[in-house]
Amino acid sequence: MRVGKLLRFLAILTGCLLYAVPRWLHEEFGRVSIDQVLYHLRFGSEGVLTSDPEIIHRFAWRGLALPLVLALLLWGLDGWVRYLRSQPEAWPRPWLRAAWQGVLAVLRHAAHHTLPRVVPLVVLGAGVAFFVDSFSVARYVRGYFGEDYFADAYVDPARITLERGRKPPKNLVLIYVESLENTYSDPALFGRDLLHRLNALKARPGVVSFDSYRELMGAHFTIASLVSTQCGLPLKAVAMFGGNVQGEKIERYLPRARCLGDILADHGYRNVFLNGSSLAFAGVGKFFSDHRYSRVMGREEWIAAGEPQGRMSGWGLRDDDLFRHARTELDQLMKSRKPFNLTVLTIDTHHPYGHLSPECARRGHQGFEGIVECTADMVAEFVEYIIARGWLDRVAIVVQGDHLAMGNTSYGKLVSNPERRVFNLLINDNPRLKANTREITHFDMLPTMLDLVGLEVKDGRAGLGYSAIGPVRAARAPDRVDRMAEKLLDYSATYRALWEPLPVPPAEGEAAAALRVGTPPRLPPTVLR
Repeated sequence: MRVGKLLRFLAILTGCLLYAVPRWLHEEFGRVSIDQVLYHLRFGSEGVLTSDPEIIHRFAWRGLALPLVLALLLWGLDGWVRYLRSQPEAWPRPWLRAAWQGVLAVLRHAAHHTLPRVVPLVVLGAGVAFFVDSFSVARYVRGYFGEDYFADAYVDPARITLERGRKPPKNLVLIYVESLENTYSDPALFGRDLLHRLNALKARPGVVSFDSYRELMGAHFTIASLVSTQCGLPLKAVAMFGGNVQGEKIERYLPRARCLGDILADHGYRNVFLNGSSLAFAGVGKFFSDHRYSRVMGREEWIAAGEPQGRMSGWGLRDDDLFRHARTELDQLMKSRKPFNLTVLTIDTHHPYGHLSPECARRGHQGFEGIVECTADMVAEFVEYIIARGWLDRVAIVVQGDHLAMGNTSYGKLVSNPERRVFNLLINDNPRLKANTREITHFDMLPTMLDLVGLEVKDGRAGLGYSAIGPVRAARAPDRVDRMAEKLLDYSATYRALWEPLPVPPAEGEAAAALRVGTPPRLPPTVLR
């Protein structure tokens, strides 16, 4: 009897959780794929606990406490129904007793043993159905039995040919702005252009911007956007039916993939990543360290370097302090006169409420939309800092949103725009450099950025991407993006192989010790002509 009661309660609680958790995820992060969930689950608790504590509080309340309360209420209802079934005389009014006995008489033969289970089964079934529909689980499973689209479309960046021009390659400043999209420029929605200072840069000679920067699944959250733009491939879970694992259980992050940091490092670049949040979150630090970034800074590293923790938000270093450090870092890199790639990732415009820094408050900004405008101004000021010093002859700049905005306080306005696109700017000193398409994806950024710095991709292709500037060197299929959207997350043995560990050759002494702790192996350099 007690076991039966416990099982009924667990069935009700499971159904409530299967409804509440996906609903919380979609309210918090917008559309969430099952790959995204599985990926973060494989990173364990460390990254979550080092992120914004407000996320933990909201999940504890809306994802756990509320469904628990609902489950207790439904369990009580179930117990009440069972009691009245066994004690019809307990009904207080004669006509109610008669009605109840009539119902029992009709259902006694067909559902005598089923009625006590109705509430648990209905709640559990509804929860399972909502979960499956929320994450398109059926499509996810079907994807394991479809064609290997990735294998056919992927051009291994380790095998591309790069061609130098007459001038030495430029340095790269790459700025990812959290959740920045073109919709914030719409005065009809926000009363003004929140990105006016960034948009003003588009009038300069040598600035390229793509009207249709489309976000696809596999590139729709921060770490996925970093991987897709730097490696030309999506980020997805690969181990639902296999033994491979990701995150903190792996020694190397995409060890067989060749990414922007690997390519630039082989051509003498120093790669630096500056980030306000914890490097543990979603494996961001592991990704950059494993792909030849020699300096990787996050929340804990800034604290160790002397940044007061009291100045930080829940996520970490605020954007005004981040760009203060970025200027110092840039000055030092320019003085070194060695090629470099400085990559910066902002955090203040993170959903759902953003993080208003004292500097932005001093400038008169308030609310989420004020935070967006203030961060955009800071990015523009950093770009103007480079331009004012006359460094564009040696520096190429890329500014882009990491992905479309998720469930923030302005989300209702954003989703009213049917053509939401990721914000982007490519800035250089060559007025003859033009876009060769208006529609790009995150995957196109790898060959495009190589072209931008002067390491021209001979055939215009790297990873899943096509270079979007300069002459067209490879024809795109008219339905390329739509086909990618449909097939990209299907299972691929070729993609899965990119996560497989590299063979470790026999070694002794210090070399063996270095390999044991995961020192990045030297991959074959990209061909350069």
